[in-house]
Amino acid sequence: MSDENKSLNKKDQKRLDDKRGEGTGKDYVPFIKVGEFSSSGESVRVKSTTVGRAHHFFSGIELAAFLVFDWCNDVIDIREQFPIPLSDSLIICRQLGIRHPQEKGELKIVTTDLLVDFSDGSQLAIPVKPAKELDKKRIIEKLQIEKVFWESVNVPCNIFTDQEVSNDLKMNLKWIRPLIDIDIKVDYPFSKQDVIDLAIRLVKQPKAFVARYCAKLDDEYYLEAGTHIEVFRYGIANQYLKASLEDSFTDWKCEDVELLVSDSTGLGVSNAS
Repeated sequence: MSDENKSLNKKDQKRLDDKRGEGTGKDYVPFIKVGEFSSSGESVRVKSTTVGRAHHFFSGIELAAFLVFDWCNDVIDIREQFPIPLSDSLIICRQLGIRHPQEKGELKIVTTDLLVDFSDGSQLAIPVKPAKELDKKRIIEKLQIEKVFWESVNVPCNIFTDQEVSNDLKMNLKWIRPLIDIDIKVDYPFSKQDVIDLAIRLVKQPKAFVARYCAKLDDEYYLEAGTHIEVFRYGIANQYLKASLEDSFTDWKCEDVELLVSDSTGLGVSNAS
């Protein structure tokens, strides 16, 4: 039986019926959500700074790719697990002479890990894969399907692998990941105002390294060691503060940190004082 005559996987059909993979910004719903797909145990849901909704990822590499673009000022939307129309993927597979992705004889929808929209109107499709998997035949075939489709609609398609994840980025992800996963409940005695108060202090020493200056602030305000850096970490994780993830957090200087929220209560000091 040819692929064109096979039925679509029932779960994928339901996702299409539920309009998964449609919409933009806060209204977009990923085709596959965390909990519906087996992964390497690295599944995570994080809220973005770009559109303010929960994004679903199935590996640390996907999370790394997402965060790089989520913190880019030129990005206006990021859609994960974006589905390619079945009619298009079937045609592409026939043209390439390869078997369409399927499961137990039923066709599966091909998805692209990230579709990034930029402020200038351009887009970028990003399949995310571990470098060690790029020699696997079926992985290569799926990537071919994605590349041919996106190029047919004039969208560049670039593969993102763990080789693009620098040691600094890995360190930063390890540092903030426990706090950015919205499924992990972490109770902190800090507030947004505490972060604002800390930012006010950091701006006074622009050339100082954040980690060292936070330690100095602990002594200055007679606080337990590590208090200010935890407020800082809390601010980064909750998207109150922003800095380049491409540079290790240990190398961030105070001038490298951007405050993303406004001070609504004056310059008073709360928990972090």
